[in-house]
Amino acid sequence: MRAFLTQTRLVAKALVHAAPVAAAVAIFTAAPVWAAPLGDVTIATHLDLTTLDGSQNVTGWHRWVFRNLYDPLITLDKSGKLAPALAEKWERIDEETWRFHLRKGVKFHNGEPFTADAVRFWLEQAKRPESQARGSLTLIKEARVVDDFTVDFITDGPVSYLLETIADRVSAIPPKYYEEVGPQAFALKPVGTGAYKFVSWRRGDRVVLEGNADYWGGAPKADKLTFWVVPDASARAAAALNGEASIAANIAPLETPRFKGSTVARIEATESGNRPIWGGLVYDRPIFRDKRVREAVNLAVNRQAIVNRLLRGFGKPMGQLCASSMGCFDSKIEAMPYDPERAKKLLDEANLQDKSIILHAPQGPVPLSSELTQVIASDLQKVGFTVKIQIDEASQYSAKLYDFKGNQKDVGDIFIYFYQGGPGSETTIRSLTHSKGNWNWSHYVSPEVDGWYESSRREFDPEKRDAELQKISAQVRADIPWLFLYEPLSIWAVNNKIAWKARSDDQIIVQDMEPASK
Repeated sequence: MRAFLTQTRLVAKALVHAAPVAAAVAIFTAAPVWAAPLGDVTIATHLDLTTLDGSQNVTGWHRWVFRNLYDPLITLDKSGKLAPALAEKWERIDEETWRFHLRKGVKFHNGEPFTADAVRFWLEQAKRPESQARGSLTLIKEARVVDDFTVDFITDGPVSYLLETIADRVSAIPPKYYEEVGPQAFALKPVGTGAYKFVSWRRGDRVVLEGNADYWGGAPKADKLTFWVVPDASARAAAALNGEASIAANIAPLETPRFKGSTVARIEATESGNRPIWGGLVYDRPIFRDKRVREAVNLAVNRQAIVNRLLRGFGKPMGQLCASSMGCFDSKIEAMPYDPERAKKLLDEANLQDKSIILHAPQGPVPLSSELTQVIASDLQKVGFTVKIQIDEASQYSAKLYDFKGNQKDVGDIFIYFYQGGPGSETTIRSLTHSKGNWNWSHYVSPEVDGWYESSRREFDPEKRDAELQKISAQVRADIPWLFLYEPLSIWAVNNKIAWKARSDDQIIVQDMEPASK
């Protein structure tokens, strides 16, 4: 009924400007202005959100919701190329200033007009000390309003990869409404400019959005959009197979055979991995101060066996900082070899007295974390380590990682995590491995790496910039501050009624979807 009334209002509005005869005919013959072709869309996800405030978190599963609720300043199209969104065009004014010319006539869901001040306000909130998004925005000093539809980003020195970094991350929030209700209330009842408006959030269960009939980008493809939290991988697969979920994220490789021959849903997988799984070796712990020990840990783990058995081939072993989809990936660096005998020899040479390790992982953000830690622990024990496994719920694990006051004292000696790869990930890997990075939980310090980060962000020639970043990949491989693991391919279950391919950036944009042709 809601959709019908909305359509009727839109038809009536259009007829006001039509010729009388044409209007009379249109009343009886015109198709509805908005008839959502996908109906209701339900996406089964593996994790609940921590906030609905789009300025406070940039992790992948948050951005699945945010990309439909909010509009980004600029976006990436299906091929991974930069494209306009709230900003129609942009230009570099000088080495430290990027200017964005904003789209006019856009309104927030509550009717508040979208202006440059909304972009400035978003950035200010995102840079609050408690914001998870802060780490990916450290190189932007401020957003400076030029006029209502022009905003400048002032960077901390030249940042050649700024556009890729902010694409589908930096957005806008309505300053007046945000200040009226406050951050906590906004995080529970958000307002954006996107194709879908907030309806409800039942924690641990689902976020419900509805189509925004006034969306500037065209009619919404769905009437209702639900992000349904289904933590169990088998249950997510079942939800896709029985038609309850239109799309199911993070399908476990072991579940993929269930889709063979299904007339309801199919498997879609990416060609490269955008959520590399790695293990941080806390660099300043006594056990890892000797490089030989760090190398022994890497040589002890059989990555190819993990990819073959746990991932059923949906992945690639890694031996460097960057995933194969990233500019910093160096094709000359091979995956770390499996050589347990060499690992034992290195441990003997290091004369390590205490070989006790706490292996730490989160439940949820790292798929198959329990199985993965058991395999890694078994491999490490075979070369002489004593391993204790610790698995934490996602929010508890995150709190320990971000405990910089306590110097990550409650984080294990090896902590398993992921990062979001793909275009724009230079800022992410910088935050993970720069000596002053907000996400440098390994406490890794390398003057050479810091220097190459500085030179790469000043290099606006893409090929030369990638060459500088690849030097970082080589140095990190040489220093071994990580347990290099693998880049898993993203696996999705998709209802056969929907035409949709898994994107290289792991985004879910409902406006990309179409009904499958019969």
